[in-house]
Amino acid sequence: MKKAFLFALLFCASVTAYAQQQIPKIGIIDYTKIVQRMMPSLDQLQEIKNIKQAIEDETASIEAEIATLEREKEDIAARSHYSDATDEIDEQITSLKYYLNQFVEEKNKELEEKKVLVPDTAEIISKIVNQIQYVAESEGYSVIFDSKDKNIIWWTHSVDITDKVMKKLRL
Repeated sequence: MKKAFLFALLFCASVTAYAQQQIPKIGIIDYTKIVQRMMPSLDQLQEIKNIKQAIEDETASIEAEIATLEREKEDIAARSHYSDATDEIDEQITSLKYYLNQFVEEKNKELEEKKVLVPDTAEIISKIVNQIQYVAESEGYSVIFDSKDKNIIWWTHSVDITDKVMKKLRL
């Protein structure tokens, strides 16, 4: 009887110890959905691209016009030693250079104002990862997988923490 009782006690202790082992809690997250919500809109990025293109186009146009005027000035100077025409061309060149400097300065200010409104990608990713880690740790998850992972065949929505992370990120 004592042996049976000791065996039963040992068996119960083994089962209890085995049951207390931590079973990994696995979570799923739609990482792409979160990143897309946090990234700047395509309109903002397009505005920045358009400003850069306007600077390049206008700079090329004005520089070509200046080059043409300088060639014209050289031709006039080659024909005669001094002319009022060369003075007039110098004024036009000076005026164009001034306009170009003002234009580039103004567009660069506009570009910087737009860039301030667009958050840094590395900063966004860091915030997302920190919030995923916070939610996972606070809710006892051992592993979090991306729902777009081709190796994941099926999961239940009860392990999807996307909405919880988005709530923490205030999306």
